[in-house]
Amino acid sequence: MCYKLITFDFTGTLMRFRIPPHVQYERIASLYGVEIKNTQAFHKNFKTAFKTADNEHPNFGCNTNLHWTQWWVNVVKNTFIGAGVEDSPHLDSIAWHLIKLYSTTEGWEVVLGVKKVLHLLKQKGKRLGVISNMDPRLNNILQEAGLLHNFEFILTSYEAKCFKPQADIFKLALEKYSKDSIKPSESCHIGDSYKEDYLGAVQAGWDAILVNESSNSLDINKWCANFEKFDDTLLC
Repeated sequence: MCYKLITFDFTGTLMRFRIPPHVQYERIASLYGVEIKNTQAFHKNFKTAFKTADNEHPNFGCNTNLHWTQWWVNVVKNTFIGAGVEDSPHLDSIAWHLIKLYSTTEGWEVVLGVKKVLHLLKQKGKRLGVISNMDPRLNNILQEAGLLHNFEFILTSYEAKCFKPQADIFKLALEKYSKDSIKPSESCHIGDSYKEDYLGAVQAGWDAILVNESSNSLDINKWCANFEKFDDTLLC
C-alpha cells in the first residue's frame, strides 16, 4: 500500500540536539558563574531530573496544570541541585536561558538526510505531518530550521493532552487533520523510538518505520539505519 498520510517524530528523527544537554547546561551555567564540582553526577542528572518531572507531572505538566515553562525550570534546577549545586537565583536565570535556547535552532540541528527525504515525499504529493512528544516550542524550531513548510500539521503531545505511545494521539491526528477520512491502515509514522514511535503507531492500527542505527536486531517489519540510507519503497 502507498500511504495517504506520513507523519514524523521530531526529537532524534527530524532534528537532534546540537550538543548533549548536559554539555549545553554546563556552558550556559558558566555564563552565570555557576561551577559544577561533581561533573560525573551532573552528567547523569539530566535524565534523572527529566524522568522525575515526567512522573510527577506527565507530558510537560499539561495534565496537572503545571505550565510547561515551570516544568522545564524544575528539570534544569534539579539537574544542578542533584549534583550538589546550591539553589540560587542564578539557577532560575540559567533555566530561562535554556528554555529560550531550546526554542531555536541554537539548540537543535536537522538530522542528515531529512531534507532530502522530505523533498522527495513532497514531490510525490504525499501528505506529511509531525506527531511529537513535545511542548509548544516545536513550530518555532521547525520554522527556523526551514522544515515547517513541508508539513500540513504539527501535533504536539502538549496540545493533544496525550502522548506516544498512547494510541489516542495517533487517533487524534486522523480525527483533527484528515480531510479525506484517512484510515489508520493508510497511515505511516516514522520515528527513532521502538516503544514510542514504532509500537505506538502499530498498536494504533498504523504502519510504522523505525529509523535507528542500533535497532536492526529487533523483530520489526520496516527499519532503516538513517535517512541517508532511506529507501522510499519502505513507504509502499
